[in-house]
Amino acid sequence: MTDRKKINSSEEIPKESDRQFLERTTVGILMRDVLGKIIANRPEDPMAFLADYFGSIEDNTSLVQRANQILKMTHYSRPLFESNVRSAYDILASHKVSKKVYGVNGIIYADLLLALCRNLPDAVVTKLLQKIECSNHEAVHYDVFKSGVFACCVLQDYVKLAEQLFQCLDIQKTGKANKSLCDIVVEQLHTALGSSRTDARRILESGYNLGVDGLYLALERAMSRSQRNASLQTCDQFVTEICDAFLCKVKKFS
Repeated sequence: MTDRKKINSSEEIPKESDRQFLERTTVGILMRDVLGKIIANRPEDPMAFLADYFGSIEDNTSLVQRANQILKMTHYSRPLFESNVRSAYDILASHKVSKKVYGVNGIIYADLLLALCRNLPDAVVTKLLQKIECSNHEAVHYDVFKSGVFACCVLQDYVKLAEQLFQCLDIQKTGKANKSLCDIVVEQLHTALGSSRTDARRILESGYNLGVDGLYLALERAMSRSQRNASLQTCDQFVTEICDAFLCKVKKFS
């Protein structure tokens, strides 16, 4: 009877999908990363390249974990955060690039960025990395490192706010919101941030677009159109679109 109960209870445990397993273990991100590196570098011996890459993961992981832990000790808005960024950089500087060379290169820098962006949508992370990542064997200077870390941390908060905004748009609490309403919010954000504002009048206009009154009028117009366009949008889709406004303001590292 005991064995039968155990079997029944185990059957009741929901099995995770292949995608959920890959996301939980970050294997999917790791494999995409290494395949991208192979395609970008086109090594003469791809198998040797893979062996060296996976052989270095164990050493890199401990350094990245320590650096990531220090960066998460305090919010980026606090003065102490910049000191923690320096400490994280110094930790990664002990990364072994070759037999006699140590330092922060593009590989371990990218590993840290992925750790910082672990909970963000894949599409958003991909677009961000296109702006702030460096070549694999490029030496990453502290100023570049600091800018990349700040961009990741600010984006984390930005995504949280976008998700909270989506919850307000998800009136029926079904996990999907009216696409017309979502489009209006995205449009208002792009209008507010789309061009550089230098004079006081334009700054006030931008603030109005994102203010309560501006959004209310825009959403009211959208509600009248939503009867004709009843398509829905998920939270991930909304966050990805609204993050484009943020990513447009992130300067691409040269």
